[in-house]
Amino acid sequence: MSQSDLHEVAIGYLLAHQAEHLHHDRHHLVQRCATHLQEQGATRNAAHIVALQALGELDARGSRVYVDLSHTTCFAVFLVDPVSGAKITFTAADLLRLAREQTLRAADVATQH
Repeated sequence: MSQSDLHEVAIGYLLAHQAEHLHHDRHHLVQRCATHLQEQGATRNAAHIVALQALGELDARGSRVYVDLSHTTCFAVFLVDPVSGAKITFTAADLLRLAREQTLRAADVATQH
């Protein structure tokens, strides 16, 4: 199955199953999607990456903000708001800090239920 086909399968899976998971349980949704992609013949690594890319696409659909790939590096991601023209930069350290905070929040929510 091609990368494009896997992406479409992942988008379909996430759309069909996202209502089963609350926002804080995105990790579980991505894991289930990746497992589904593996069942379609994708490798474990490819399935996980495609699932995350598909989730990113779905999350961004309602937003006009985009990643400026011409300025983004492996150490800094540039986001552009085309309406205001504002650029926002996240360093790799910023992104890691945000990911850790999200993981801690998800763990806190999971222990409350």
